[in-house]
Amino acid sequence: MTTAQRIRLPTKFYQEDIVRRIDSPNVYGIVLRCWHDAEDIPPLPSPFTDPLMRSLDRGEIGVSFFPGGVRDIVPESHYELVDRTFQSGDYCKRSVDDVRSGVVTSIEVQARLVHAISGEQVEGWRDIREVRRATDVDGGDYVIYDDWIGQVIELFDELLVSASGAFVRLPEISSRLTIGDKGPDILPDPEALHGLVNYPKGAPLPSPDDTVIDMKRTILAICWLAVNQSLNPSVAQLKQRPARFWSGEDLTKLTVIRMRVDDVRVGDKILLENDAGVPVTRYGVESESNGAMTIKTLCVRETKTVVNVLWQDGSQESLPSTELIPYLNPDEYDCWPGDHVLWKFEREEHAAVVQSVNSTDRVAVIRFTSTGKTETVSVLELDPNGVSDWAAGTPHTHLGVRRGDKVFVHREGASNGFESPRVPRIGEIEEWVREVPVRPDGEFSGWRRTMADMGTKIASERKEKPTVSRVKHPTRDNASLSWFGEVTGLRLDGTVDVTHPNGSMAIYPLSRLTKLYDTLEQFEDDGWEGEDGSDQGSHVDNTEGVWHLDADGTWRYDHDDSEWEDEEDSDEDGDGMDVDTWADEIDIPLGDGIPDSLISHDVTSDVTDSDSPFPVSSSNTSPDSTQEIIVQEDEDGHADSPWKKFEVLPSAPHDHAFYSSVSNQPSKNFLARLTKEYRALSTSLPDSILVRAYEDRADLLRCLIIGPENTPYEDAPFVIDWMLDSNFPQSPPIAHFLSWTNGNGRVNPNLYEEGKVCLSILGTWSGDRTETWSAARSSLLQAFVSIQGLVLVKEPWFCEPAYEKLRGTEEGMVNSRLYSEKAYVLSRGFVRRALEIPLGGLEAEINWLYNSQGRLSKVLNDSRALIQKSQSGPENTEVDENLAVPRLTAGGIIMLERTLSKLQTLFDRM
Repeated sequence: MTTAQRIRLPTKFYQEDIVRRIDSPNVYGIVLRCWHDAEDIPPLPSPFTDPLMRSLDRGEIGVSFFPGGVRDIVPESHYELVDRTFQSGDYCKRSVDDVRSGVVTSIEVQARLVHAISGEQVEGWRDIREVRRATDVDGGDYVIYDDWIGQVIELFDELLVSASGAFVRLPEISSRLTIGDKGPDILPDPEALHGLVNYPKGAPLPSPDDTVIDMKRTILAICWLAVNQSLNPSVAQLKQRPARFWSGEDLTKLTVIRMRVDDVRVGDKILLENDAGVPVTRYGVESESNGAMTIKTLCVRETKTVVNVLWQDGSQESLPSTELIPYLNPDEYDCWPGDHVLWKFEREEHAAVVQSVNSTDRVAVIRFTSTGKTETVSVLELDPNGVSDWAAGTPHTHLGVRRGDKVFVHREGASNGFESPRVPRIGEIEEWVREVPVRPDGEFSGWRRTMADMGTKIASERKEKPTVSRVKHPTRDNASLSWFGEVTGLRLDGTVDVTHPNGSMAIYPLSRLTKLYDTLEQFEDDGWEGEDGSDQGSHVDNTEGVWHLDADGTWRYDHDDSEWEDEEDSDEDGDGMDVDTWADEIDIPLGDGIPDSLISHDVTSDVTDSDSPFPVSSSNTSPDSTQEIIVQEDEDGHADSPWKKFEVLPSAPHDHAFYSSVSNQPSKNFLARLTKEYRALSTSLPDSILVRAYEDRADLLRCLIIGPENTPYEDAPFVIDWMLDSNFPQSPPIAHFLSWTNGNGRVNPNLYEEGKVCLSILGTWSGDRTETWSAARSSLLQAFVSIQGLVLVKEPWFCEPAYEKLRGTEEGMVNSRLYSEKAYVLSRGFVRRALEIPLGGLEAEINWLYNSQGRLSKVLNDSRALIQKSQSGPENTEVDENLAVPRLTAGGIIMLERTLSKLQTLFDRM
């Protein structure tokens, strides 16, 4: 397919964009969902409770219009961009196909304001530094009490509603309303409020003119996360966790921390610090119980944002936000000036600070923290995220900090206890926070029920206008909270700018900082975890079926209702399921990378003992005459090639990932099923997959997969160890991928550095029910070939579930190309590792393929030809676009040449 033929639909809008209808300039809205968003919302039965809660087609956006809050899904082509929201620490680009990105260092926002109730406009644009929120505290705000930092989880409000000339006090948990909201859905049915004071007898029915004119926070539910880290440990241990609920006079003991003064969005309700001359509305008279009320609350109608950007090359620029796009899918090697990274080479790692990045060439200038010297390196050799630390058992540390991070500051002379650039992250969510919010009947449950009862009781017992008890806010002359702050700058010498709650700024070494792990971050992380708490990772669709080789030499994946026979069913011919019986084909080209010297094997199988997968033999060696593998002579006349697709070896190798696991006595059903699995493997494996089983460990297997042609994995060996637990085949096989990236990141989105293989058929990805392991229809053969056909693919970046939507877009193509380069370079290192450290049970096969059959020579020649092509001449788009890795960047070449040097040494020793 030529470039002109590709569908390149741009990502026009992003979440929180402010848009205006092109043919109706007075119709504004905020984008809440986009067709390219990562989340996948299943179709809901009609009628929808929320018009936005359905899957979006390409080119659609979900918008909340204002004022009024009407929500709808509309074509993005009918709207134009008014303003784009950014925050400090966000990443951005000029366009989707730009390889250079930047980090937002600060923003400058101006707003047009209107009165929240009357809609009367405030003259001119107002700087957001002149405004403050209309409420003293909101959900998600940080609060401090007695050296504890907490976060507001829930609020109980009392709303004052003007309805048909009367005032109605409306107590509500998780209020959906704010001052100025108007409409017939403000008040519930009057019967629901029966017995509440200030709701007059003969209460008005809901009407379109009902308006919220005041709101008070009466109860806060707070999750206390962590204690002041500057305290002496003996003192910190004595600090008891504060109470969960706060109300009345106790609210005055809390200090609310709102770090981001620039966090004001369209639709927010605010107050001007200097409100002289602003429009107001008035309600009531002094003689009435509620007294006279003057409403000065304003609403943000429109914003105009200027973004200050630090680009990867170190240059800085101020631009209107509408000239930038959010960079939502950063490459795992992306870094920016001031970032703390680890430079990894061979088995060494050195802490460094990024000085600048050439994003086109994928090289970076780094400054080593130990020596102060600078060096230009490939970004593929940098670890900006501490990815390998997860396998090392330190999951609560990260490398460095980011702008916008909330941090504790340790006292002078103390440290966070970790070696720089690792920074710990602390914050414990109390168990009550995770309770289910509502019962099946729709009523609140758990602590929310308690909170609702408390709030209703307070409201019903009040005889007059509520007394206002306000939380405190830090003043500029109060330095008592300097143990907490927000990261606002990263310096090239590795030090960090931290802005404290009172607005003062100080510079700290990284070693004195500990990050706050707040409730929002923890809930977001929980959303990506499975039932076992592990990261679900990427998704590869894998419906039930089996692979077979068609007449054209293409592996096809069939899925219908064919099933494995029940293990206890009789089978007169001793055979199990025929693995070539599925239909409904999906073309998956596999195995083309295997040279002609890998001759197809004729395999015969005659298992005389149906209860055992092992051939009956007078010796303990395998295979014997009953499971003979006949290999035709190759060009050199040798008939003793070790490249046997399936073989049962006497014993499991000591380097098997599950060697130390306890082996249970296999049951009769287990062995019967294994016999059928072995038959399928003996007859149906492609030449590019080898599988080894073991007589002494029927529960273990090892497979070697050679990367398919015209993928980033071409010619590279991928080894996966397998274990079958005692519940097999009711439970899927357990896989462990032998990752040889030396901590330089994943070689594939589905193959983790710590060994996890992410596939729905293995139960490591929560895919559709039809994609999961089935004892009746799934098989080991299916799992092995799925990895080669669905994981080791031409464009692995799209294996990420969120990125499949971007296939065919400029953004998707740019990111896919960069990922494929990384995968290619890392997988050349797999060849080196397999040759340097022999694999148990596969030593002869690896040596035969790469040495005797010349595959190592091919790897060297292909890699050098790619380097030469990348360094000479312009890109030929029509020729290159059909190649998995058409060219390499300078950074890719630097890292590849290091590997080729080692491979050449191995080749010279042959």
